[in-house]
Amino acid sequence: MRLRYSFRFQQIGETWLGSAVGQNAHLFNGVLQLNEVGHFIVSKLATPENPDNPETQENPDFLITYLTDQLTKEYAVDHSTAQSAVISVLDYLKAEQVLE
Repeated sequence: MRLRYSFRFQQIGETWLGSAVGQNAHLFNGVLQLNEVGHFIVSKLATPENPDNPETQENPDFLITYLTDQLTKEYAVDHSTAQSAVISVLDYLKAEQVLE
């Protein structure tokens, strides 16, 4: 899984609003609305620490584990809560059709 579009984010209060930018921006007709954790996850999807690792992009279970680990390193949250947040954000991104 990877992002289908590049996004530019603007923080408004506690909400991060993302609009598609770049070559395929015209294909995304909407705005992503994320909280801080959702923005963190999308940022990690946009710039994975090891982008050459095909597992990061192609294996959903590996991606969930990777993002969960990143979330627990950044925030004081237990593994189960982090994993639930990751799955919730990925489901939102799938529903918005921004993952491929």
